[in-house]
Amino acid sequence: MAMIERIRKHRWLLMVMVGLGLLSFLIPYDAVMSLFGNTNTTIGEIDGNTISAQEWQKALQDREPLFKYQGNEQSLSNDTWSQLTENFLYQDDYEALGIQITEEESDEITFGEMLSPFVRQTIYGGNDSTAIKEQMRKSFDGMDTKMAAGWKKLIAQKRQKEKYDAMLRKGVYANSVDAKWAFKMANDKVSVEFVVKTFSEIPDSTITWGESDVRAYYNKHKNDREYKQETSRTVEFINFPVQASSADSMELKTQLENLVADFRKASGAEDSSFAARNSAQPTSAYVNYNDGLLPTEIESQIKNDSLGKVIGPFVNGNRYLLVKSSKRGIDNNTVEARHILIKDKITGKAKLDSLKTVISKNKNFDALAKQYSEDTGSGANGGALGKFGRGQMVKPFEDACFNGAVGSLQIVESEFGWHLIEVTGKNFPYTKIAQIEKVIEPSSKTTRSAYALAKEFTLNYADTAAFHAAADTLNGGTKVTKASNIKPNATGVTGLPEAGELVSWAYGADAGEISQPMLINNQYVIAALTEIKEKGVPTLENVYDKMKEEVIKEKKAEKYAAMMNEGSLAEIATKIQTEVKKADNVSMKNNNIPGSGVSVAENTVVGACFGLGTGKISKAIIGKGGVYVIQRSADIVPGTSTDNYVADQDRTMSTYQQRASNGVFTSFKEAAKIEDNRYERR
Repeated sequence: MAMIERIRKHRWLLMVMVGLGLLSFLIPYDAVMSLFGNTNTTIGEIDGNTISAQEWQKALQDREPLFKYQGNEQSLSNDTWSQLTENFLYQDDYEALGIQITEEESDEITFGEMLSPFVRQTIYGGNDSTAIKEQMRKSFDGMDTKMAAGWKKLIAQKRQKEKYDAMLRKGVYANSVDAKWAFKMANDKVSVEFVVKTFSEIPDSTITWGESDVRAYYNKHKNDREYKQETSRTVEFINFPVQASSADSMELKTQLENLVADFRKASGAEDSSFAARNSAQPTSAYVNYNDGLLPTEIESQIKNDSLGKVIGPFVNGNRYLLVKSSKRGIDNNTVEARHILIKDKITGKAKLDSLKTVISKNKNFDALAKQYSEDTGSGANGGALGKFGRGQMVKPFEDACFNGAVGSLQIVESEFGWHLIEVTGKNFPYTKIAQIEKVIEPSSKTTRSAYALAKEFTLNYADTAAFHAAADTLNGGTKVTKASNIKPNATGVTGLPEAGELVSWAYGADAGEISQPMLINNQYVIAALTEIKEKGVPTLENVYDKMKEEVIKEKKAEKYAAMMNEGSLAEIATKIQTEVKKADNVSMKNNNIPGSGVSVAENTVVGACFGLGTGKISKAIIGKGGVYVIQRSADIVPGTSTDNYVADQDRTMSTYQQRASNGVFTSFKEAAKIEDNRYERR
């Protein structure tokens, strides 16, 4: 009665909720959201194509069944966005070039001899034997219509990109001048003597600089490409592990012990239903036992003890198991075989007749399958197809395998060509087990206890300074992990592979804010948002440390360049308290001068080695890692090509072709207007 009275008092609220429910069926989602002030009804824009919230939801729903995202919404979102980006950026070129995928081509690249690289890797996992292709065709034929259409669409999109990239590669060429220059870069050599004062060996304390210098450097360089920033966040976090206690483990064990008597009484079909009702994994509650899955002593009991015996409960990994041997028998519906395929219908049988004679004499099926079989998937494995059941192979092949004796050699014809088949096994013994599984995980009480500790931390330490100070003393010192430059749609961060919730929080929080506890990967995570970066020109705060470092380098360079511009190498070395060094066989492909002690790329300095005249001393050269003075010791020693640069031309062209696809895609992205607002809707 009390509940009814409360509903009566707030019936206006009930009417509003019912009205909104009805409204959602009549008015588009975007319009309903705008009623609540959410006027941003688009997910983003790609090259002039606006993506509405409804279109985005449909794209997610179409892709999700195709891959095992297992609740990883961040990966689903990123993969869907990447595919939409690719589609929109290339669609005009596809149309202009007439790149289309016909029904015949779609079938061929999915199940035929000319599989697309995407299909071979994604659907077949690189194992694309004739038998597996046929099995995959049957799987697609029996697939849900919507899911099959989704795969077909995605395969066509990927194939368009493959054909486009192939055209790019065909259009890229390296001429003899390119080849000669590539050869000279690697093989022309020069020897130099030099003096270098690296920035790292000059103490910062010897340099005078001020805040005005950093601000001036910022104003001069803030628009430089290297400082342009993308949207990102930086957080620091600690975690409170949520681990199953011994009490949690004993509670699970007790639960299973209480099931033993009833489990033992169940028989026949009841084994399966009883196990499924009580197991955390109903789909694996009644299965054929495969060797090696459980400890040796347990496996021995499953195979040898009387049927109906209940084994356990026992721990296996992070689970408690209760196992019952339910049924034993001989499997007449599975065979094991290997084959050699010759596709030519005219000559195939004669070739296999000859191979059969050799194999009968020498027992070398494995070696000849690797040498002659045209089924590339199984041929590399000596023709082995493993175990398969009825209905998985084409009819002539299946009949030969199930009707033939183990060890017999048979030649049969199928739609794929001629097969030489050897049956390697049949009538396999099996043991059917019913198993009840319970995952050892924290109970709700244990989880609440961990949450209480984490929650107390957030209440007591609500700013970044307190956060750090408390972490240093918590449990004798808790590690604070820093995750820098987190992109808006990152799926993981440093130390947390699945961090969608943390990323969502970071993009809704203010700088310096401390999060509430977040349960991620069996641990409560508390984070502090320490840095916010928005796309474009950085704030001085965001780049202060880096620019201060550059200012100090400039001051060091000015000071030592003035000291190193006059005198011989020996005199300069004495002035800056170092020594004259020597480097032989320097090529233009060197990142820096060997022996300089500098690890960063010094292209200007290496170039100067080749630009100087023999015996000439350079002025001070300010590099990325120090200040140099160079004297070339001898003339350049040119490399000599033994094939008139033919090999270099091939290598150079291959390099250009490999870069073409990524280069075009990067150019398209830079030229197009891409607005990604997914994270703003969180």
